[in-house]
Amino acid sequence: MFKNNIFSVVVSGVLFTSCLKEKLEIKDVNFTSSKTTVAVNEEVTFTFTDGADALSIYTGDARKDFEKSRINLVEQKGYTEEQLKTNVYALRIPDLKEYLLYIPKVNEVPAGYTFSGPPMEIYNGKLVPWDYSNATNSRYINMKIPNGNPYTLTIKPGNAVLPQMLNYVNTNLTSLGALNTTPNNTFSPYCSFPDGFTSTSTTGIGIKFGVQVVIDGAASPISYTTITVRELLDNLAFNLQTVLTAWRTTNIPLGKDPKKGIDEVRLIFNADDPIATDDDGDLLSYTGNVYMQEVRLGDAANVIQSFNEGVKIPFVYSNNTQTYKYKYSVPGVYKAVMVATYVGRKKYSGNGYITGRPDEILASEYDLERRFKTIEITVK
Repeated sequence: MFKNNIFSVVVSGVLFTSCLKEKLEIKDVNFTSSKTTVAVNEEVTFTFTDGADALSIYTGDARKDFEKSRINLVEQKGYTEEQLKTNVYALRIPDLKEYLLYIPKVNEVPAGYTFSGPPMEIYNGKLVPWDYSNATNSRYINMKIPNGNPYTLTIKPGNAVLPQMLNYVNTNLTSLGALNTTPNNTFSPYCSFPDGFTSTSTTGIGIKFGVQVVIDGAASPISYTTITVRELLDNLAFNLQTVLTAWRTTNIPLGKDPKKGIDEVRLIFNADDPIATDDDGDLLSYTGNVYMQEVRLGDAANVIQSFNEGVKIPFVYSNNTQTYKYKYSVPGVYKAVMVATYVGRKKYSGNGYITGRPDEILASEYDLERRFKTIEITVK
């Protein structure tokens, strides 16, 4: 059963036995290639013999490099997720750049943040006095909106570059190996608007917002939208796709470069849309405190490339072989790596695991070992 699907365990009925790990059985797997020097798009055949519970091959070219695989970086070298996303793995899609500010980690209002109203402050505490659970007790940037007029928060987001700025859609991010291939063009300030609410309030209030970006010194049009807000901390989630498309249409013909990133993103509270005849600037407005805990622009999952993956080889039965045929499309010298995986069995005895055991069986309870072999392929 384990030879066909080594991580699936099907158990029917109730087990009345206990088990111990059994020593791994290791049989060497031969790994050969029909050629070691080939022309571009010339077929090479890799051959595998029996002995392993699972086999895979990394051909070594783009997106199939064993050195950039999870097996190598996590299992073999033990890098953490944080290390992989920063200075160790650091495979980032060229030109894209996300932005994140988490206010509980800062001690003062960042230098790149300005507000057209009263000076901003850092606030430590709960969002509302009736938060008896203490769930909102945190650190926030506090903005005070004194009346129903428009007020603008300006943020310098470290020259972030979002997918839409480069005209990247799902297919582009897929070809580039993004961890998440759904483009994220969202400006996400997480804000609370507590004034005017009580512990028994059941509905929110509508506020007219405006959003604008400045890229390579050129401002986009302002996008207006109405959002219902409450005292609850919520993601305002402005999709900038339309704004960024408008900026591209106007400014790329003028020689402006979106790769230089967003100089500023402007969030207008109580925005007054000049072309809306029913909007005189105070119909949809808010007066009072605004608390902001987090600001995101884009998504790191669009920017970080996923691990390189190998190709699974069908199970090789005793005294048989399997082959994998492949064509390299780009000249170079590549290391084709075979990964042979061996999984230990168990010996059963006694009368343990009377109930519940089928739902608790873990892959970690089985000894697992990997063996590697490499063939260097030259493509001319």
